[in-house]
Amino acid sequence: MAPASRNPWAVAFHTTLALREGIDPADVLAIREGRLPKDSNFAALSGLAKTMIEKRGRLSDEDVNRFLAAGFGKDHLLEVIAAVAASTITNYTGNITRPPLDAPFQEHTWQG
Repeated sequence: MAPASRNPWAVAFHTTLALREGIDPADVLAIREGRLPKDSNFAALSGLAKTMIEKRGRLSDEDVNRFLAAGFGKDHLLEVIAAVAASTITNYTGNITRPPLDAPFQEHTWQG
């Protein structure tokens, strides 16, 4: 997914949550910019989600095996599928309804 196509509300919301959870700001910035984070676990998660979106769910065995080789299990694969599905609904809704950005998230407004 190209950074410019991201939903501004969702990017600001997820940026705020990630930083509150203590994720390295450099990794958060990398994801915001469409790059893989330096943390190998986050890179595997982000890479799989990005690939899943780009391929519209048609992952190859190689895509899945790369994720599993990073130390994740098939249960994690299902969690990523669920997260991408929820994110898709959220992005569609936000792109159509264009909700205002709540004050706590404005600091991380997406300028993509």
